Amino acid sequence: MERALQQTKPNYLLIANVMIGAFFAILCNTLMSNAIPTIMKAFDVGASSATWLTTGYMLVSGIIIPTSAFFLNKFSIRNLFLWSMGLFTIGTIIGGFAPNFTFLIIARIIQACGGSILSPLLMNLLYSSFPPEKRGKSMGLVGLILIFAPAIGPTISGLILEVASWEWLFHMIWPVTLIITIISFKIMKKDKETQPGSLDVLSVILSAIGFGGIIYGFSTASKQGWDSSIVIICLVAGVLGLAAFVIRQNFLEKPMLNFKIFLNPKYTLSILVLITTIFGMYSVMIPVPLFMQNILGMTALKSGLIMLPGAMIMGLLAPINGKLFDRFGIRPLILVGFPFMIVASVILGNLGLETASWVICITYAIRLIGVGMVQMPLQTNALNALKPEEISHGTAMNSTLGQTVGAITSSLIVTLISNRTVFHGKEMLEEQKANMIGMSADAIQKLKETISIDAFIAGNNDTFLFSIVIAVIGLVVGLCLKSKKKI
Repeated sequence: MERALQQTKPNYLLIANVMIGAFFAILCNTLMSNAIPTIMKAFDVGASSATWLTTGYMLVSGIIIPTSAFFLNKFSIRNLFLWSMGLFTIGTIIGGFAPNFTFLIIARIIQACGGSILSPLLMNLLYSSFPPEKRGKSMGLVGLILIFAPAIGPTISGLILEVASWEWLFHMIWPVTLIITIISFKIMKKDKETQPGSLDVLSVILSAIGFGGIIYGFSTASKQGWDSSIVIICLVAGVLGLAAFVIRQNFLEKPMLNFKIFLNPKYTLSILVLITTIFGMYSVMIPVPLFMQNILGMTALKSGLIMLPGAMIMGLLAPINGKLFDRFGIRPLILVGFPFMIVASVILGNLGLETASWVICITYAIRLIGVGMVQMPLQTNALNALKPEEISHGTAMNSTLGQTVGAITSSLIVTLISNRTVFHGKEMLEEQKANMIGMSADAIQKLKETISIDAFIAGNNDTFLFSIVIAVIGLVVGLCLKSKKKI
């Protein structure tokens, strides 16, 4: 890490290689979401098994990312990138030629083992390659990858599945990543191989139980319910494992993941506001496609195309937002970004059967522009508060929190939609009881179907109203951050 900070001129070829590799690795997080029904038919497996293609990838990432701080300090950038990119490529090749579902799951696990390190590696590399006054712009490039890649994943997979088989979700990637790996092997200069220290096995085990249990527990809760025994066991084990992991790190001379960085108020405050933006991201990425597909009857591909402009604009604006951060600091971006989120949430909180597609498209884009204005600048603001030797732990912590909070917020949003739909359904049914007297069975059934649709719309809209509260909290807390960065 320190050797990277000492370089005077950024290695743009190295940065470009890592960016391309990280883009495809992060893209694979969401690429399989639209393919699950197709995979179920191809291998004759149930939904619970097929969802492991996405849940398993996310779970492995959640276990490996916390170890990235150790690997970033232990191994050279060249070797770490080559191993990560190589594993990801091998997993992708296996996936494209998988003869059965078991091989496909193995392929996804290998993909995750390699791809999980690439995100914190990219963040660490870009942050350490530029001077403080240019870090916002450089970290904006990370935002271009972290935000843009997962957002377009479902749309790309939908387009591919329209014209080709599911295997091409892998075949379109591995030739590119293989070429990147070979080129990197040839052109990357060798640097220091290792630094002193060894990986604490107990920390790895506790981290896997803690983060893995929490991620899997929350991911499963949205499907099996919060009263499921497996959900309860995973969440309890996750919380206990995480607590033991944190305690363990505080007693180690060289912790695998340094939680003492949270003693820095500027870092902690930035992370707290960042969590509200992660919620802001998922509070539109989940209910908006649900509304378009379940209520307006759109296909997954059409709904993805309507959401695509917003994702593209947010990704393309990431470097610009970083440059604005370099010039003005974090507070002006917060003063603009969060109001964008709030205004868009008010509009989205009033979706109905008569809502035009263009209204959803524009409002969704406004919401994501607001999220994008603050998300990566907040991460940069948090890292700016740390000492040089803490940066690898900061990037690992940011990536870990992003993965964990993403799983938690996804589950909470799905649960919120479900609970509010049930609440509105009972309320509407109670209001119509008097009118149902004397109705025919067919008329009652049609009325119940109408109530079911209206209840889902109301429940879905409540998610946006709740997101307004979260955005207001983010705005208020974010204003406590200083507008000028100390450089």
